[in-house]
Amino acid sequence: MASFGILLLALGIIIAAGLSLAVGGTHVSARDVAWLAGTSDSSPAETDVYSRYLQRHRVHRLVGGLLGALFAVIAGTRWYGSVSFGVGTNGPLADMLFCGLSGVLVGAFSAETFRLSEPPSATISASLTQHAGVARPQLIRAARVSSLGALLGSALVAATGNGLTPLWIAIGGLVVALVAEATQSAITGRRRPVLSDRAQAVDLRMRSFAGTSIARLQLAVAVLTATWAVSQVPGVDAGPLTLVQALAVITGFVITVVLLHRASPRPPRKWIAEPS
Repeated sequence: MASFGILLLALGIIIAAGLSLAVGGTHVSARDVAWLAGTSDSSPAETDVYSRYLQRHRVHRLVGGLLGALFAVIAGTRWYGSVSFGVGTNGPLADMLFCGLSGVLVGAFSAETFRLSEPPSATISASLTQHAGVARPQLIRAARVSSLGALLGSALVAATGNGLTPLWIAIGGLVVALVAEATQSAITGRRRPVLSDRAQAVDLRMRSFAGTSIARLQLAVAVLTATWAVSQVPGVDAGPLTLVQALAVITGFVITVVLLHRASPRPPRKWIAEPS
């Protein structure tokens, strides 16, 4: 009965938050468009394209986060008898914080994965201009190192007979990382369709944001995965090791939130549009 009460309370909170954010959380302002466009002098057609692009990102993130939190409530109530809020408290599937953040990350990826199924353009333009390189390659390299480190470390934990939970977490993070890699490749490697100069500028602006955002999100996924893998390593009950594990978990969580915020489809609070 208590579990049912917790479930109803959590569902009520999630629904209330969803309604609140649905009203104002996905609205796109003129300032938002100017930030993405790099100018406040966009035509109505360009403004519409930018607005729909930003709104899609915000809606996908919102829905992903809510579904992730809802999944944690259901899984925690059904399988664990409780719902947690904090990395390392219980299993990741019963943690609203982990599942909520993971849902936001997956939602952000889904807002860009339409590029994976884009039909090739029947008409393309020839150009000697090279494709822009991958955005923020240093972040992508850091994400790859973190994902690989989590996988190898978790495999070592499993091989020494200390449980498979960290390994399953690392494998799940690796799957999301592969989606990020494929999306990044689609962003940078698509053949150039024939576009007007203004349309080409809009396309390049959105691709620039998308590439940077996906790079940050990929690193966020890698750090969050490594954080949870570390938190689930058993047998760390000695004083110094417990402190190291706790610091690693807190640091990983903070880094994940910072990266998620910086990848947000919103201008920084201090950003001011330059007069056209």
